[in-house]
Amino acid sequence: MFYLKVLEITSLYTIMVLGVYLMTGLTGLFSLGQGAFVSIGAYTAAVAHMRFGVPFPVALALAVVMGAVLGFLVGIPTLRLRRDYFLLVTFGLSEMVRAALLHLAQLTGGALGMAGMPRKVGLPLILVSIVVITFITYSLKRTRFGRDCIAIRDDELAASMMGINVYAHKIKVFMISSAITAYGGALYAFNILFIEPNLFNWLESGKLIIITFVGGLNSIAGVIVASTIYYSFGEFFRFIDVWRDVLLAIVVVLVVIFRPGGLLQGLELLPSRLKALRRGR
Repeated sequence: MFYLKVLEITSLYTIMVLGVYLMTGLTGLFSLGQGAFVSIGAYTAAVAHMRFGVPFPVALALAVVMGAVLGFLVGIPTLRLRRDYFLLVTFGLSEMVRAALLHLAQLTGGALGMAGMPRKVGLPLILVSIVVITFITYSLKRTRFGRDCIAIRDDELAASMMGINVYAHKIKVFMISSAITAYGGALYAFNILFIEPNLFNWLESGKLIIITFVGGLNSIAGVIVASTIYYSFGEFFRFIDVWRDVLLAIVVVLVVIFRPGGLLQGLELLPSRLKALRRGR
């Protein structure tokens, strides 16, 4: 049972990491507010189902829509800013959402959080979600839109000079990323069965960015592998308390130094790519 729960938690965080990968890996945006979108998704689904009796599938859909809408509303005034200023704005968003959840106690339970959600999410749904989101991400990356986004990530000014609408691309990617992250939050709520405003703060958002870099900005498979290792390690070594984070930090530093391109150096674990590597040997 313990190993099953570790696998579920690790897989849930992998969904959130994939949402961040879309934003950071494709366009080079950094956001400390993705934890806010996780909370928005979790609370939207939980409130809709628990307070208003909305069916679970509809509650999931509402969480995704709420994440996308909030991403659009936040992105319109902020995505014209430089990347460092955008980072600061998303940090403020994270704190603002946390404060709102604390003060809307009649709906959210305030500092006590929400508990007693029925267990609607198990490992099969989580794994199917990862497969679908990975397919969507990989397919998007291979389209012209995805290649334009990568051009923006590598050199925003050059991409603009080539006729790419940088602002529009950023908004679209930010909306998709926010929707996926909110979906991960909704699944999390109905798997853990308890949520509270401080569960996903800006520090958790920072961890998602770190995992994306460790996995590699050019490798979806690398991001999935890095997320699996990071969160599995954290759960198995929870008994050493604060030293767990120290060990994780050391591992991250070593990977950045010796594997600056990420764990898989841009390699995607696709059947065609694996066959090509086998022939090369």
